[in-house]
This record gives sequence, structure tokens and C-alpha cells, in this order.
Amino acid sequence: MSVRQYRAVSGSGRVDDPSEEALFRMVSGLEGARSGFVVLAPEEPDPRWWAAVSRLGDGRYEVVRRERVRGGPEISVTRDAQGLVRELTGWAGARGAVRSGSSS
Repeated sequence: MSVRQYRAVSGSGRVDDPSEEALFRMVSGLEGARSGFVVLAPEEPDPRWWAAVSRLGDGRYEVVRRERVRGGPEISVTRDAQGLVRELTGWAGARGAVRSGSSS
């Protein structure tokens, strides 16, 4: 049986354990404040970590990451959606691997 480690949720839907390609489609579909954001979080009732991506008015992407063990959020801004998704997929996968005891 497969165990879901994390999910991506946006106004356009939800993807369990999104591949880099699926997450890229969700992130690149953001069009500023009107289309909201993409949230990546573990599949648990009270997530210990999460990340949210939104599109700024100038076309850049803002990423807010939060882990309860580290306290305050980490915020970064970039224009490179593909690089952002590659890094975010690895970041989420590492946290899922720690939670589940397996590697992603």
C-alpha cells in the first residue's frame, strides 16, 4: 500500500505527492492575486511544515516556507518557476522522507 507523504492544493485542485512536472503546472498557472496560491503540506491533520507559492504583480513568485521546529517563516522571491519547483520538490520530499522513514 502506498503512503502519501505530502500534497499540493490550489484553487484549481489537489495533487497527492505531486511530481515536479505536476507542481510546475500548478505554480506556472498562478496569475497574481486573482488566482491565489499553491500550498504544499504533509498529509496530516496539523502539518508540521508547509510551503505556499504565490505570484506577485510583477510576475515574480513568492515562496513562504514554515516549519514548526524552526519558528518563523522563510520567505524568498524569484522569477525562475522551474528552479523554484525543483528546489521545493526536494525540500518537501526531504521532509516527507523524515516523517515516513523512507527516502523519496
